[in-house]
Amino acid sequence: MKLDDLLVDIFYFFQHSSKRLKDYKEIQDFTEVEEEKILKHCFTHWLSLEKIGNRTLSQLPALKSYFASHEDVEKPGKVKSIHERLHDPMTELVLRFMKYILPIINNFNTVFQANEAKIGCLLPEMDRLLRKFLIKFVQMRHVKAADELRNLNFHNKDLQHGDDMIAIGLDTREVLQDLDVDPGTEKKFFQGVRGFYEAVVDKMLGKFPFDDPTLLHLSVLDPSKTETLTYSSIVHLAATFCPTLEAEDIKEEWEDLKLLPANAVSRIDPETEKAKRIDMYWGEVMALKIALGVPRFPQPLKVFTALLCLPHSNADSERAFSMVRKIHTDFRQSMLPETLSSFMQVKMNCDNHCFQVKPSKEMTDSAKAASWEYNKQHSSKK
Repeated sequence: MKLDDLLVDIFYFFQHSSKRLKDYKEIQDFTEVEEEKILKHCFTHWLSLEKIGNRTLSQLPALKSYFASHEDVEKPGKVKSIHERLHDPMTELVLRFMKYILPIINNFNTVFQANEAKIGCLLPEMDRLLRKFLIKFVQMRHVKAADELRNLNFHNKDLQHGDDMIAIGLDTREVLQDLDVDPGTEKKFFQGVRGFYEAVVDKMLGKFPFDDPTLLHLSVLDPSKTETLTYSSIVHLAATFCPTLEAEDIKEEWEDLKLLPANAVSRIDPETEKAKRIDMYWGEVMALKIALGVPRFPQPLKVFTALLCLPHSNADSERAFSMVRKIHTDFRQSMLPETLSSFMQVKMNCDNHCFQVKPSKEMTDSAKAASWEYNKQHSSKK
């Protein structure tokens, strides 16, 4: 059974019918289910699957009751098809398993969609996510004993947990017992769970850049690891992103940086009482100066400036394309590239809302002068 198809069919069944929505509201009141909208599942926006699955699960009693009491439930067609799939025990089992497993994947994705520098923690987070998924269906002792997780034969059923131990979530396991599922359906469900775990791990190993040497050295961005990292990491990164710098100069300043007292720059943000963003922390470190008033770490400053500009995902580029669509509309088809670039710079570099911006006197004077010159030229043409 394809759960995606069921979610789409339910949405479109109600979408353009006010009568069906009114009848469904009555069913919600009767079954004491909270009045919530039926959400649309979009295959390309797969991050929304968790929210839609949870909404469908919370509405399941009302949905079952509505389609079971529908006048067309016995006739071949959409109503009968949805009714049969909703009453299939596999549907609730899959929905509950999704509620358990999808937050783990989505949390990883949302963390790396943040609008801040996170490239330094990408490799350890990928490794942590891989281990997290492996121990859900592979026995712990095999995961611990593996010298290299990527070489672990996780497809081998002898290394995997039995159906009684494989991770499906406590809620799912309770429902599995309460529904009194027949052995065939139960076996099929666990086969699907194993297939899901294996497919996710295969996808990680195929797509995640575990072998990228640069990612390994980028842990230098983690302030807690600065003292333990060797000189080779900063040299490799400098040679890759700042090849014009002298290695000996970097070595001298890197050693000085490692000797920096822990209290020289606080790693805790006093406002949030949490660890500072790494770009804020390194910005403060690189702003340190010696008694002569010159930067203390001019060479690492250039290296870290380049490293903190590295994207950890394509979220930033997608945000930029979204801004372009909002600025370059159908009503602005004749906008010059230079103008679009200026709008983008203002939009991306301004942290405040437009109504919070307080222009300086110089800015207002320049705007008035430009307006006066524009009006003068156009009035003379008339």
